[in-house]
Amino acid sequence: MNDISMLSKLFGEILPPERVLTDEKSRAFYGADWLKDFTPNPSVVLLPQSTEEVQSIITTCYENSIPLVPSGGRTGLSGGATATRGEVLINMERMRSILEVNRVDRTIRCQAGAPLEVIQQTALSNDLYFPVDFSSRGSAQIGGNIATNAGGIRVIRYGNFREQVLGLKVVTGTGAILNLNGSLFKNNSGYDLRQLFIGSEGTLGIITEATLRLSSPPRDISRVLCGLSDLDSILPLLTLCRDSFKTLSAFEFMERIPYSEVVRHRGVRDPLSQSYQAYVLAEIEIDQPSDRESINTVFAKAYEDGLIQDVVVSESTNQGQELMNLRDLISETLSQHHTIHKNDISVPVGSIPAFLKDLHTAIREAYPTYRVAVFGHVGDGNLHVNVLKPQEMSDADFWERCHESDKIVFEAVKRYKGSISAEHGVGLLKRDFLTYTRSLEEIELMRGVKNVFDPKGIMNPGKVL
Repeated sequence: MNDISMLSKLFGEILPPERVLTDEKSRAFYGADWLKDFTPNPSVVLLPQSTEEVQSIITTCYENSIPLVPSGGRTGLSGGATATRGEVLINMERMRSILEVNRVDRTIRCQAGAPLEVIQQTALSNDLYFPVDFSSRGSAQIGGNIATNAGGIRVIRYGNFREQVLGLKVVTGTGAILNLNGSLFKNNSGYDLRQLFIGSEGTLGIITEATLRLSSPPRDISRVLCGLSDLDSILPLLTLCRDSFKTLSAFEFMERIPYSEVVRHRGVRDPLSQSYQAYVLAEIEIDQPSDRESINTVFAKAYEDGLIQDVVVSESTNQGQELMNLRDLISETLSQHHTIHKNDISVPVGSIPAFLKDLHTAIREAYPTYRVAVFGHVGDGNLHVNVLKPQEMSDADFWERCHESDKIVFEAVKRYKGSISAEHGVGLLKRDFLTYTRSLEEIELMRGVKNVFDPKGIMNPGKVL
């Protein structure tokens, strides 16, 4: 059943007309994430406001075998929130309430549609801190962040989203509501089903509420930008920072191309004296005033020893933000000024320099006119590989050849025992390459798990598996 009028009537018995959208503009707007490789084609868009409405929608889909695609802020880059085959699309933007802030437990409970930035600001207004952060914070919704186990820049200190989730309320593919773990910090009474939904990309059910951990905000933050003459200096610098600063919260890497694109297009001042092959942006949380002196001493020694060729240490909040902008604005800048094909991968941290050299060699041999911009979270092995379309190439030819270049990227990832998806999920984009990261035995077990929670296969069909 994917007749628009029939579906509109069916779901009109659950939601009011203004929350059942069938016009072409709405279906195109809500039907795709930031990845532009797939054409959106949902049959109807539903905007629930409560867990009970989500339950009614899924129950109706289950009873009528109607495929369903969950959708949030749609900031993903793997096609995971894209409806391409007339599916019903359920978007969570009307479920954005902050339900509770508990200062004793240091937790925040919210609906799945709450944007990440709202969680951050709410925590700070209560003298608490939610550490997960990435550039799409204003649009990315908590439910999607959890469903893809998002990471961001502070994984090196605080871990992925998985480490921040205490409890979940979910609706499974059969319409059952599960309250998983509540706000318990210790619960060893059998299998932790909550963990199955974190990173499941909406293939088992829909997350409707979450209880998240909060922590103490840092007294202050120092950011340090380093220019490096070669990739081999990255790991010794990382080791030095980890050994010297117990509160190292980020260690971000940028190649010359993405760094220079931000400077060129965003009017951001380059604080370094010249151009370098690689850049590192370190973030260190300040516990006491003497920490700043230690930061200056450590990086001065790194410069004297030739480990870095240039360095700027932030001396104010504004300067620290200016340094972070050089990293934070990369994705947006590349997307605005180029047609790009993105890949989000990870390799063991110690393999990063060798992997980057092999990756660039392989792509250069296969596609000598391509420009490749790589940046990412070196502290956790996560790299974002961006292929920029040559001006003389048509979009159609570019997309076709990019899918060929994916094989080159993923074969390199496989050689280094990495993952084809670090934090954006598998979705549609990487589904056919899952065996590069997972064994056949693992994939069969995943199919078995999906069958338990979604026996009719209606939840985000065709994604991941």
